[in-house]
Amino acid sequence: DDLLEIEETNRERVRLLLDRYGILFRELLTHEADEFRWSSVFRSLRLMELSGEVQSGYFFEDIPGPQFVSSAALTAITSSREDVFWLSAVDPISLCGCGLDLDLPRRVNSNYLVYQGGEVVLRIEQNGKKLFVANDVSAEQFSNYLGVFHHLLNRSWSPVKQIALETINDESIRQSQYLECFEAEFDVVRDHRSVYLQRKA
Repeated sequence: DDLLEIEETNRERVRLLLDRYGILFRELLTHEADEFRWSSVFRSLRLMELSGEVQSGYFFEDIPGPQFVSSAALTAITSSREDVFWLSAVDPISLCGCGLDLDLPRRVNSNYLVYQGGEVVLRIEQNGKKLFVANDVSAEQFSNYLGVFHHLLNRSWSPVKQIALETINDESIRQSQYLECFEAEFDVVRDHRSVYLQRKA
């Protein structure tokens, strides 16, 4: 391939990455294939910035180095959306295990993150045994963050029969102010140590 064809191929890779993530920075591409990693696409990102196809700046704190966004992503970033969503720690867009100094769980299948807007409001570790709730979350707000538990218990492929909860913010689930939220949404079974969530009959 000549240099122009190589550059156009790299730009197409950048467009694919921007469609997936909206924003690109070095640590985010750690788990990508070699052709999609930072060292392979950075030059094309700079050229696309000069042509106005992408913009660079400092959009998120705690991320060192340049960040590049598409126009659609910039609109989303600058809007004040407070949507609640969750994702697995091993999801391609997860920042777990990317080497950033963020308070995130390990990048393993048993961990999940719940976001409201751009903030992590609930960390779920060890398939639910350990929960960490943001300090300013009320019990009423917490009820909005239980979608991941509904998904795990009710998904069409390999649903979980029950989820064992042991601690919230390193304290026993049995004494937590959030226990009533679980009781309102799920069938709850207790033993001396854990609380087990099951689908409502």
